[in-house]
Amino acid sequence: RIGSHRYRLDCATADSDALIRRLVTVFGVAGVEVVEPLPFESMDGLVAAAVTRAAPKVAGRTFAVRAKRRGEHEWRSPDLIRAVGAGLVRAGGRVHLDDPEVTVSLSVIDGRASIIVDHVPGAGGLPLGTQDRVLGLMSGGFDSAAAAWLLMSRGSPVDIVHFSLNCAQSDHALAVASELHRGWGHGIHPTVHLVEFQPVKDALRGSVDAHMRQVTLKVLMTQAAGSIADDEGLSALVTGDSLGQVSSQTMPHLVAASRATPVPILRPLVGLGKEDIIGIARRAGTAELSARAREVCDLSDGKPVATAAGRHQIAKSIDRLPADVMTDAVATRKTFALEDWKPGHP
Repeated sequence: RIGSHRYRLDCATADSDALIRRLVTVFGVAGVEVVEPLPFESMDGLVAAAVTRAAPKVAGRTFAVRAKRRGEHEWRSPDLIRAVGAGLVRAGGRVHLDDPEVTVSLSVIDGRASIIVDHVPGAGGLPLGTQDRVLGLMSGGFDSAAAAWLLMSRGSPVDIVHFSLNCAQSDHALAVASELHRGWGHGIHPTVHLVEFQPVKDALRGSVDAHMRQVTLKVLMTQAAGSIADDEGLSALVTGDSLGQVSSQTMPHLVAASRATPVPILRPLVGLGKEDIIGIARRAGTAELSARAREVCDLSDGKPVATAAGRHQIAKSIDRLPADVMTDAVATRKTFALEDWKPGHP
């Protein structure tokens, strides 16, 4: 550990490229600097070593010198920058501070000095586990994976709930969740709750008007997820809702879903358009898999879908369902560790 927020990793015997690729997917890591140590007994010795190391790169090109220094020294950072810059001018470089072809970056921390060879931006955010665990509704499309990734980036481990329907692809949804956590979920062990929701869908077809089925299904999924989160002691739900994107995501319907459960619902994508959401999915590494997802089940039988159904209409639709259909769906769910999942064997 170096200071309050830096770590030094020696990888002389490791695959440094593989290590960097892994490090930049750790939330909380702002960036990775690849450095080479410079001998440091005096400023003159440090200047000579830095000029020797950087001269081949700056000869005949424009350059700028940057330095980060911490600790007690008899000189200041500007002194080091001027001295190294003068040496590199003598080596054939030309100073250009605003738009240099080469930037020579030096780091001096107490009695240790190095030249920064490369800087790779990291994931940033907050380390996983610094915020409470939440339950993410995972469909396998772009939105649900992007929403889960954003919560993970703010330190919240995300458990998964998926609602299994004959017209859905449960294996696909869990493959997306697995890809997301394999790439970014270092150190956490998510739980999956697989809820058989086909009986609920069948009950909707038998009891609820076609134009109300889609939004009612959405509210019922939220209600079931809230019940699971409450059972598991999870702080909130996270969904991929984007305002107005589909009929079940109009403002009245999002409000109705929120009122269906006392568990708070987090919607990190609510103000984003589809292209922005796909961009987040690409960053998360799930976009390619999510692009293969089938469309959400259409329960409208070709009839116009309600886009502004009030909560009383939705409540009446729910009241038409058999009393035990939701209770049974939640009670009979399959619960397992995501890392134990294999395609075709939930």
